[in-house]
Amino acid sequence: MDLSTYRIGIIGGGNMGQAIIKGLRAAPQSPTISAWDAAGDCRELLKENLQVTVSQDNRELVLNSDIIILAVKPQIIDAVMAEIASSLTTEKLLISIAAGVPCKRLEKPLQKPVPTIRIMPNTPALINRGISAIAVGSQALEKHLEIAENIFACLGETVLVPESSMDMVTAVSGSGPAYIFLVIEAMLDAAVGLGLARDLARKLVIETVLGSTEMLKKSGKHPMELKDMVTSPGGTTITGLAELERYGLRHAFNEALKSACKRSQELGK
Repeated sequence: MDLSTYRIGIIGGGNMGQAIIKGLRAAPQSPTISAWDAAGDCRELLKENLQVTVSQDNRELVLNSDIIILAVKPQIIDAVMAEIASSLTTEKLLISIAAGVPCKRLEKPLQKPVPTIRIMPNTPALINRGISAIAVGSQALEKHLEIAENIFACLGETVLVPESSMDMVTAVSGSGPAYIFLVIEAMLDAAVGLGLARDLARKLVIETVLGSTEMLKKSGKHPMELKDMVTSPGGTTITGLAELERYGLRHAFNEALKSACKRSQELGK
């Protein structure tokens, strides 16, 4: 798809808004991009560092865009929708990446059948290694889905999911990078605790995580199979795994994902 035929307006210039801008700029056929953020310093960054056209306000951005991406926090989504609802038409496409906010909440203040799409990206999108889950609203057609997929393919992989799964997706892939960073931090500190130099510990841990992930992805094997390949009877690995199980690693992840999913549901109300 040739994205250069579209005018894309982005409301919200934080990390994800900037990632979307950078991804679109790197596309073979880059669209016309404009943006708006309530914070003056963020608007300056968008204008000076990213050379993006900064609109006067949200309403102007919507009027001059074919596709509007809401890259704002869920806590302010209703206020933003109140500002732009009257400017949205059935010819435009509204995409939201606000965690927990369902399409029906976006559609509620609209007086016309505007196509809406809900997307959950994650922070590796900042380096074009993200994964974005896409769910369509009641008025979105196949052509709108194709547009959304092409936009977010600029940030990494995309998957289509039913909207009923989006809170679970948010808990797994949306919040997931933070869990992985915490595990890496814990391993790194433990390695330093053993006596390794921090620079060496960092390299060992990061490359171990990267290599393990690539091995899992390329082999197509179940994680248990690969774990068993490393685990010799009576060896070091089984001893370490026993301690992780004793301290409840599986239970901790189970509870973390359930809590994050519940919070996503709360944000949507």
